[in-house]
Amino acid sequence: MKKVEAQQLAIEKSKLIIEYIVQILSDPEIVTATMEFLSYKVENQKMLILDINVPKRNFNRCLNLGITSDHDIVLFEQLFNDLLDTFLTHKTMGVTKYYSIKSMNQNFTGINAVNTIGSKILINFNSSGPEFTNLINIYQAKYKAFEESINNNCLNLNSGLKK
Repeated sequence: MKKVEAQQLAIEKSKLIIEYIVQILSDPEIVTATMEFLSYKVENQKMLILDINVPKRNFNRCLNLGITSDHDIVLFEQLFNDLLDTFLTHKTMGVTKYYSIKSMNQNFTGINAVNTIGSKILINFNSSGPEFTNLINIYQAKYKAFEESINNNCLNLNSGLKK
């Protein structure tokens, strides 16, 4: 698979992942779900797989994303941008900053997608390396810029109300 092919496919697959997130977070009851990116050999190629699990709804889906594991960064870059574009200004859903937990029982490197009633999806990217670290830094910078713009808007509103 060439990088250009992965980039074209990443747009479509990222939209699909966003649809799954919105659908899960639209459940009227509180649910906790996981999305985990994995790499499996499929027809002699290591492919990027997304394992989705919503235990409360007995929903489990394993999607072959059609992108080879060596181009996972291409998908992750598209997905990070789509997550921010979709959820930073959403009225009832959002995403957290990127975080990492490493312990004997758990290895999580990702974000949570959440809603206002308390549902959450733990999205585990299972990735590392300099390119991925660079993507995380860009994601965190965009997230921080959004937070600062919200804080500045609140400060401006508060100073306008005091007059």
